[in-house]
Amino acid sequence: MKIVVIGGSGHIGSFLVPRLVRAGHEVTNVSRGHRKPYVDVPEWKDVRHVAADREQEDRSGTFGDLVAGLNADVVIDLVCFTLESAVGLVEKLRGATGHLLHCGSIWRYGPSRKVPIPEDADLPPVGEYGIRKDAIARMLKAETAGGGLATTSLHPGHIVGPGWQPIGPLGNLDPEVWYTLSAGHALKVPDGGTALMHHVHADDLAQAFQKAVEHREAAAGGGGGGLQHCCSLGTQFPGVRRDCCGLVRPRGQS
Repeated sequence: MKIVVIGGSGHIGSFLVPRLVRAGHEVTNVSRGHRKPYVDVPEWKDVRHVAADREQEDRSGTFGDLVAGLNADVVIDLVCFTLESAVGLVEKLRGATGHLLHCGSIWRYGPSRKVPIPEDADLPPVGEYGIRKDAIARMLKAETAGGGLATTSLHPGHIVGPGWQPIGPLGNLDPEVWYTLSAGHALKVPDGGTALMHHVHADDLAQAFQKAVEHREAAAGGGGGGLQHCCSLGTQFPGVRRDCCGLVRPRGQS
């Protein structure tokens, strides 16, 4: 199939694009062209690159036409953050493309009183980012349910992989956490260590997108959840990272 990946040079695309090439697809990467992929593999030589600044194209009202003009069987949108941009793309692809896949976010779900959170949970999102992603996901689901463009949304948690420092057990990117653990010192975590860490590797997410492409009938109209097969407690995540790196285990700490 002819597949267009929007934002294919980022963390997810760095794994997804080579996967699609290896599967025998004809892949076009639409990006600003300012970044090399995080994973340099031979498959990139078989990828067509189209340079486009999405924000600028959206302001001009030309982005949807640009993507539709590539005549793809499938479009995978990894970098859509506003409802207006999503609607503009859908209107141009409707009737011209067989399947649109969107990368959403677990932030479309608000706080829950229980876990795991079912994919059909109606939890009002918190924060502008989550509100925008929720609006896009609802629009895409309605589009498919109404007999329009076949769409699929995946909603990952915190994406990790090469070139991207993971959110630590304190809920931030402060590297002091790892210095503390490497020195064998105890680490104090907030909320009694009951917070859940939702990490997902970029390649796992790439594989999910590939599977959705290959199983369109099952995936169309769907909105896959966080994609993590499990979560880590704030108290246990430091131990997992410490054990992987062969660091000293502080006395009295699990």
